Amino acid sequence: MPVGDGGVGLCAHRAETLFLGVQTVKTHVSSVLAKLGARDRTQAVILAYESGFVAPTE
Repeated sequence: MPVGDGGVGLCAHRAETLFLGVQTVKTHVSSVLAKLGARDRTQAVILAYESGFVAPTE
């Protein structure tokens, strides 16, 4: 996956793994980001850590 492709490669990989269309994966990601009030995946990860949903590993 090229760096800086806006997650397109990641969406394509997830779509293939889950037997879904790329646009379906993008729609679900957009819905999750909207529900979290996050502007992008990076902000969603930060929110996950801050809320305690994800714990740092060493």
